[in-house]
Amino acid sequence: MKRTILIITSLLVLSGCVSNDMSDLKAYVQKMKATHKGKVEALPEFTTTPPYAYNAQEIRDPFKPVVDIEVFSGPYRGPRPDENRPREPLEDFSLDSLRMVGTLAQKESEWILIKDPDGLLHRVSIGHYIGKNYGRVIDINEEKVVLMELVSDKNGGWEERESSIALSE
Repeated sequence: MKRTILIITSLLVLSGCVSNDMSDLKAYVQKMKATHKGKVEALPEFTTTPPYAYNAQEIRDPFKPVVDIEVFSGPYRGPRPDENRPREPLEDFSLDSLRMVGTLAQKESEWILIKDPDGLLHRVSIGHYIGKNYGRVIDINEEKVVLMELVSDKNGGWEERESSIALSE
């Protein structure tokens, strides 16, 4: 019962707020129309540029090589990396991030100790691979380890390059 009385009372109060007289709104709209005339600026003039004539047929094509590349017939016969051999752990690091920290010798076997950037020590001997350029160990001594790397050349082949890692102080 209280709920019904509350609803009826609120409807009566709200109905007092409704007015059908909109004369003030109409007067405001008429005033705005009279004082603010709409004005649209004219579109700017577009100038046309003359077409560009490309006259470079006699000039060298920039997408062709400057020097004629000699085409070899037959399969490539130079050095190449062995893609079928298992990769060794030190092949994941560049040579400048590896440090030679010592040597080991036992009977007729010699090894060097290489420290990787993670701080792990690796025992390496001749024939092992080190570095990202397929570097194979070809000589070791107390002062350095010598590698033969395979580096890609400009013609799609491979060339051998000797590099080394010296003993760290």
